[in-house]
Amino acid sequence: MSSPPALSRVDVLTVDDTPANLRSLEVLMADMGANIVTASSGDEALRLLLDRDFALILLDVQMPGMDGYETASLIRMRERTRHIPIIFITAYNRSEVNVTRGYELGAVDYLFKPIVPEIFRTKVTVFLDLHRKTEEVRRQAELLRQAENREHERKLAEARAHYERSLLEQEMERERKVSEAREQRAQELVRLVNEKEQAQSALHESNARLRLLADVASRLLKGPDGRTLLNSVHHQIVEHLGLEVCLGYLFQEGHGALQLAAHAGIPEGLLPRLELLTPGQGVAGRVAAENKRWVLDAGSAANGPAPDAAPELGLAALACYPLLSQGRVLGTLAFGTRTMRAFSADELSLMQGVCDQVAVALERERLIGALREADRRKDEFLAMLAHELRNPLAPVRHALEVFRMRMWQDDIIQRTIASADRQVAHMTRLVDDLLDVSRITRGKVELKPVLVALTDVVEGAVQACEPIVTQRRHELSVSMPSEAVMLNVDPTRMTQVVANLLHNAAKYTPSGGRIQLKAERQDDELVLSVRDTGIGLRPEMLHRVFDLFVQVDPGSDRAQGGLGLGLTLVRSLVEMHGGSVSARSEGLSQGSEFTVRLPLPAEAPAALSLPTLLKAAAATAQKLQPLHILLVEDNPDIRETLKDLLELHGHRVQEASDGRSAVDLVLSQRPQVALVDIGLPELDGYKVAELVRASAGGSDTRLVALTGYGHPEDRKRALEAGFDAHLVKPVSSDDLSQVLKKLCTAA
Repeated sequence: MSSPPALSRVDVLTVDDTPANLRSLEVLMADMGANIVTASSGDEALRLLLDRDFALILLDVQMPGMDGYETASLIRMRERTRHIPIIFITAYNRSEVNVTRGYELGAVDYLFKPIVPEIFRTKVTVFLDLHRKTEEVRRQAELLRQAENREHERKLAEARAHYERSLLEQEMERERKVSEAREQRAQELVRLVNEKEQAQSALHESNARLRLLADVASRLLKGPDGRTLLNSVHHQIVEHLGLEVCLGYLFQEGHGALQLAAHAGIPEGLLPRLELLTPGQGVAGRVAAENKRWVLDAGSAANGPAPDAAPELGLAALACYPLLSQGRVLGTLAFGTRTMRAFSADELSLMQGVCDQVAVALERERLIGALREADRRKDEFLAMLAHELRNPLAPVRHALEVFRMRMWQDDIIQRTIASADRQVAHMTRLVDDLLDVSRITRGKVELKPVLVALTDVVEGAVQACEPIVTQRRHELSVSMPSEAVMLNVDPTRMTQVVANLLHNAAKYTPSGGRIQLKAERQDDELVLSVRDTGIGLRPEMLHRVFDLFVQVDPGSDRAQGGLGLGLTLVRSLVEMHGGSVSARSEGLSQGSEFTVRLPLPAEAPAALSLPTLLKAAAATAQKLQPLHILLVEDNPDIRETLKDLLELHGHRVQEASDGRSAVDLVLSQRPQVALVDIGLPELDGYKVAELVRASAGGSDTRLVALTGYGHPEDRKRALEAGFDAHLVKPVSSDDLSQVLKKLCTAA
């Protein structure tokens, strides 16, 4: 099998005021098929961009005179250079550099010095490959268009010349033989008509083939699966050309063998022999190995011996083409007939065009699959990131609870603990928001709408935002409709919407500001608005403020903390409920107003809503008595701090650090409650629950899952395994007490 061709050379512009940095970048890209063009300043880079195009620009942020951001801004202002990818390079760390400004200027990525060669090469290779593929697709499209135009023009010119020549001959014949009989003139007219019909037939055939190519291209490019469409394309070409046999082979993923992917006109008994071919075996194997077309027909000599893959096919004419993409052979397509004939140039051109289109479709399918796999890995990474962030937060929260209970008399320590506790809560909120956005974008969030009172939703949101409102000394006023308003919404998610709007207003309003929450009924809609006296919005931000990771004032937001996720969640959750959200502001320092519109149910029952009943039930619950609790956790920091916290609440606590000892202690000691970590060594938490529930001695113990994974599917799996409740780390003392009270009161 021939070695793959060398990468096409592309131009890369590197801009840095330090010659050593330019030389290091040249060394890193020495074998990447790139022509490195260097510039030591922004002015020099702009001059170079006037004369030539580049696949990628590596731009240093800090340069004397014109810095990287100013240079990037000028590059984006010019139509010719507007879409060139720019990667900023800086020696500052991520917290010091204005990353958001770079992305607003069109940067595709940042590289932080010292540059890690593997990361640098991986990122640069992506954009070089993308440029090569884009240029190749553009070149192929232009060649195909030119070829089609030339072919069409040639045929029209031939037909026109032939027709004009025939008319001229007819005129000369009539002038020379005026005296000939009418019968001779009639015969001449018949001949001319026949020739015209032939020309029209040829033109019709050419147009039919062009339409076929266009239809095949449209189906392959719009279809979700190029392999699925391969069979239908095969049959379409065979029917159009009047052939009997077709064979399509594709290389197996991770193997060197060719696998039969499409066929027609092949006896069933021969299919097992044709299922797999090695490079060089048979016509398809030779074409794949030599990377060139193979034609055998009555009008041309074969480029080698007769087909040896299946002589029983008895083919008299055969054309086999390699499927090429970026110089790589993806497979082969073959068309044949058992009737001796010669393929015309038009037919061979048609086959080649179809093969090129199939190769483009297969490459597109491969790239889409790679993107989906990358998206799946991203989602898995976010879930693991949340787990790894929540685990270290758990002992911190437990320790803070212990300090608060033991050091209550020291005001300074209490203020310090309160500050640390707010930061832990803020970190937990960031992790939850990040995962919520990921789940919503993947369509993993399922709403559970019930009839709930508007007052309950607003009350829950106000309570959630009370710490930040109090801390910043804001004046919060709430205006509600005089009559009771019922909503058909998911109570948890709608409370999150209102809380996010209040939290956003509190964060962007200077201390001592005013926040107004107003709700009113307008016809069949609820209109809820949150207005503040904060920093306001620029006109261009009124629509972008709801986009993912967009922040109104990056400098201010870093001071308050945030990832630009809260308003994105608001818009997504409101739209999932069939509503809409909008922003309004008179300008900077003029405050902002966010308005949510939600459809109201047709009829609102007079009965109390579910959240009201739950709060009434909670208010009458009995005080929790000391319990015998088994704490199962392999992380010693989490285990020890949570044990101290539980003992300070008066509970008797036993410990276990693995699943096997946990099962033994539950069955022998019969604790009232077992708090079980899911990620245990040897036996995980799910297996512990299954073994405990399978034994008669474990039926009385209430099992509570403790985990860093908080997806709905994780909660569902825990309950199916036998757990009575599911808590996500870090667990607050109040949440844990409520779960224990609920389980033990129910018992």
